[in-house]
Amino acid sequence: MSKTFGHILYMLVCAIFCVYLAYQAWGYSMAYEYQISELSAQLDASSNAKSKGKKILEAITFSWYEGYTEELERLEESKQRAEHLDKLANKHTKLFIACLILMLLLHGFLRSIWSLAALLIAITTALITGWFAPILAIIAYQDVPVLGQTVFQFESKSIVSALAKMYQSGQIAIATVIFLFTILVPVLKTFLKTMILVSNNLHFSKKTIRVLKAVGKWSMLDVFVIAILVTYFSTKSGGATDATLQIGVYFFTAYVVAAMILTTLINGFTNDKHNSL
Repeated sequence: MSKTFGHILYMLVCAIFCVYLAYQAWGYSMAYEYQISELSAQLDASSNAKSKGKKILEAITFSWYEGYTEELERLEESKQRAEHLDKLANKHTKLFIACLILMLLLHGFLRSIWSLAALLIAITTALITGWFAPILAIIAYQDVPVLGQTVFQFESKSIVSALAKMYQSGQIAIATVIFLFTILVPVLKTFLKTMILVSNNLHFSKKTIRVLKAVGKWSMLDVFVIAILVTYFSTKSGGATDATLQIGVYFFTAYVVAAMILTTLINGFTNDKHNSL
């Protein structure tokens, strides 16, 4: 009884910690996006014209008027805050992946349905975060005095927002393929795994695993579709712009890899339970 309680407690702690890390990573990535948008607003054409006026006024007043200097300080502060938020988002993403790897290793010692359930919760969390967190950022730069190369335009895409944009632009075929392999199939696989874990019917579990394996043959297409999505939007950037991967890619990739491993672990657990009867 105490052993079961310990496993349940382990599942709850792992689940809460993974959800916390994913939520923090998503939150920081959204805050980073907002901060970059604010920075972009400060560096638009009209603001640049005002900045030149302030610079001239500061020069002719021999720095008695410090509007230009203060503006540069605000820009530098915004830039540093954005960089800090980006680092925090990546830090929590790495911690989540490290926690997921540790849970996979610990299952080798625990070998219980509760450790499998903890993994399922963590993997589902990675999937949901991978849907809504940015997967790609289109960043445009310009050289700003004192600050150097600074972002002045920023646009990010998550899987969900990319799907919405494709649908609205009439690219129904591409949107359907992406919806199928990044949302519908993962939801089906998660549902089947949940059914296996909660079912006490071994015959039902074996049949469900066969279906899960059949669906699992398409697993790497998840990543392939994400690669197509990233390539599609990155080619939209040009000139003085860069396309950079964001945390959504890492969460979704972690889901794909861990989900395949979990399928194998569930299959082994079901076989062990069948042999013990």
